Amino acid sequence: MDKNQAIELINKKQGKTVLSQENTHWANLTIYGGKDGWWINVPFNKFKENLYFILNNEKSGRLLYVAIPKKAIDNPCSIFRNKKDTADIFITSANPEILRKKDTLIDEQSNGTKHNFSVYQVELIEHSIVSDSKEHLYPEEVPNNCEEGSKKTIVVNSYERNSKARVECIKKYGVNCTVCEFNFKNIYGERGDGFIHVHHLIPLSDLGDEYEIDPIKDLRPVCPNCHAMLHRNGNISIEELLNEIKSKTN
Repeated sequence: MDKNQAIELINKKQGKTVLSQENTHWANLTIYGGKDGWWINVPFNKFKENLYFILNNEKSGRLLYVAIPKKAIDNPCSIFRNKKDTADIFITSANPEILRKKDTLIDEQSNGTKHNFSVYQVELIEHSIVSDSKEHLYPEEVPNNCEEGSKKTIVVNSYERNSKARVECIKKYGVNCTVCEFNFKNIYGERGDGFIHVHHLIPLSDLGDEYEIDPIKDLRPVCPNCHAMLHRNGNISIEELLNEIKSKTN
């Protein structure tokens, strides 16, 4: 996910256009001085208007959205490290690798006053769990109204091969599809070894911000075909899909 996509996602969730390229500052998780956090450089004049930070963790597929009302920080040059006419900020939290709404967000930059950004509106947003390889992408739906030659939008799900939740789920349940028992290695050999999708039993959109995924209780391995069917035309349970398959077989 990039800045443009994040702005579009947040504006869509709010049902109005609030964030823009001009009033929004974007940062990916990085390491500075042995700490994980986010670099933000904000011209001092930006604090005179509503200001928004997007602190992204691409690995976990989560971001923190921080909304700072205009003039809430009325003297930024005395609060943050100065870099010409710009506030040089490095924000950290107790669990930047996980990202939780309840964690305190502190500016740890030298010569600053350890400003606490948690006093403003902070929202935790799930966007996606991305993969380093396109082999984990698969199309779920192609809009029916696409005309020949027009630009087509494909909605995809992607999963990180080495994410902790994925590893724990597969360690418990294996790499056979929970629905149809398909095993990629049995058909494709070494190319298919270890490949499987991981399905959320409860859709992420139905979970609250504070919910932490339990890989044993909340996840199951499924093949791409069954995964698409679980989400097609509304979400159904694995048991419901199994019953539909049995009904068709009978």
